[in-house]
Amino acid sequence: MADTPDLRIQVRILPLIGPGKIQILEAIDRHGSISAAARVLGIAYPNAWKLVDSLNHHFREPLVTRVMGGRRGGGAALTETGRAVLEIFRSVEIRARLLFASDVDALSHLLAPISASVPVEGTCEAIEAGMASPDCRAKKRRAAAGTP
Repeated sequence: MADTPDLRIQVRILPLIGPGKIQILEAIDRHGSISAAARVLGIAYPNAWKLVDSLNHHFREPLVTRVMGGRRGGGAALTETGRAVLEIFRSVEIRARLLFASDVDALSHLLAPISASVPVEGTCEAIEAGMASPDCRAKKRRAAAGTP
């Protein structure tokens, strides 16, 4: 684990879109299907589908569309609107990171050193200490399966 703090700003635009829904959009874009995205993120397919359905109904145009055909009968892909939403969301995150960089630096000088022997809640090292988040469990499963 790095000794420098990592700024995590969770941008949430109303209750409609936040980090979890952005992750599912990115995974669909990368893997070409909702089921593959769900597997990679370590969430159940019905939950992933509900997230996608919610996004598609809350925007003027769908963010994810079905792709017909192919070896396995089709999949899913982001629409132009879906790609635009991803780009805008990530841009907001980058700007926020830059805006708060000096504050994070000031806070980092006030922090006590992080002991490598004490797992920090919210980190994947905390899995063994029973403080794992769903994201960490998914990362652990991907690591065990040899996938990024």
